[in-house]
Amino acid sequence: MPWDCAWGAQHGMGQHGMGEQADEQRRREEFLAIVSHEMRTPLTSIISFGELIRGEAEGLSPEGRRYLDIIERAADRLLRLVSDLLMLSRIEEGALPLDLAPVDVLRLVSDAVLAATPLAAKQDITIHLDATEGPMLRGDHRRLLQVLDNLIGNAVKFSHPHTLVRVTARFHAVRGPEGGTWRIGVIDTGIGIPPDEIERLFRRFARASNARTSGLPGTGLGLSIVKVITEMHGGHVRVHSVLGEGTRFSVILPVAGPAQGQLPGQRVGLS
Repeated sequence: MPWDCAWGAQHGMGQHGMGEQADEQRRREEFLAIVSHEMRTPLTSIISFGELIRGEAEGLSPEGRRYLDIIERAADRLLRLVSDLLMLSRIEEGALPLDLAPVDVLRLVSDAVLAATPLAAKQDITIHLDATEGPMLRGDHRRLLQVLDNLIGNAVKFSHPHTLVRVTARFHAVRGPEGGTWRIGVIDTGIGIPPDEIERLFRRFARASNARTSGLPGTGLGLSIVKVITEMHGGHVRVHSVLGEGTRFSVILPVAGPAQGQLPGQRVGLS
């Protein structure tokens, strides 16, 4: 067979294979979206009826209250999973627009720390905020809060009791139309991440091996959401970790927000 014909045949087979993979990926995503949507309503009902039962907790035995605690924790965990799956599905469809407006970064990080403090206190972990003044950031406050909620929540979850989680925010001025960047850091002294696993942590359902073996709960979706929301804002995420010593996540965001050609709500690839 002539070389060009052979290459053409192989190229065609390769494209056919890629097309099949894309179709399979699309079917998988559609299935996840449908299942997530169908699970959301009954889960919400379970949580609501659990709250009603808790209102009548005086009639429950200690064992009954313990069973109710288990039901509520399991339902909350599943509902968070469903919400994350639905969000990723909307992102892939390009159906998650950003509500761009001036964002006060000091207020943003303060809100995130305030929201995480009760859970941290239960685990005897202190969250320390160290932020400096700087200009407003063009972004979506609610979506950026999701980024910080995920990162701070992970830092607390993987930290040891009686330790400190640090949240920092610094503005770095540069010349040019970008106007500078905000760098938000979340630093813990927890279990760390194996160095050969850092690159794949932002893939869907990916979890570090030591997180799995430790028995700590997690879906492996939070960092996917962190990555894609940050990139929708024209930014990026950096990770530095030492196994057994701790991890630092840095979110770098341009003050100007998404570039002019990067439309909020556009499709963003998720590996």
